[in-house]
Amino acid sequence: MGASPPVVQEDPLAERLKTVQNNYVLGLAAIGLLTADSSQSQLRSDHAAFGEFSVQFAQVADLMRVPVHRDDAIKSFSIMLMCSLVKDTFELVKHHAETKGLDDDLKGQAWYHFARLVRNCLGHNFILEFNGHDVALMPVAWRGRTLTAAMNGQELPLAFFGYAEAWHIFLDMLQFAVERKL
Repeated sequence: MGASPPVVQEDPLAERLKTVQNNYVLGLAAIGLLTADSSQSQLRSDHAAFGEFSVQFAQVADLMRVPVHRDDAIKSFSIMLMCSLVKDTFELVKHHAETKGLDDDLKGQAWYHFARLVRNCLGHNFILEFNGHDVALMPVAWRGRTLTAAMNGQELPLAFFGYAEAWHIFLDMLQFAVERKL
């Protein structure tokens, strides 16, 4: 008798969304740790190794020591976290809703088109780019924020959709996934 194939357990959406959430929180924790004065000596003496490749963390210590560089690095890192939180959550929820035949229910959510357009923007250079279908839906509003056709081609300002809004839209998508038992 031959060996049985390994049993692969499908990762439920709730667990995958928890991972996305944890990644965001881990990133925020990393910012706190990296900006602490006590991290300087650790960063200067430590590194990460991947096979034969090694990265010294002194570069990070230097970034965190100079306020203008620290602020720029933290902003870039925070934006990366925000992008991952929104894009990954949107794609996971969309995939699972489609798999369960809940496309219409998903598209009927108050946050759906706003999240879709912001997700597209975050995935494509932070520029709001609307096609004819998108413009026909305008204005698209969510929690006091409104996307209009006049914004087409403009950069998405963090004052309009920033870290707090990313967290709130994550929570809206998570709530949908939990309520629909995706």
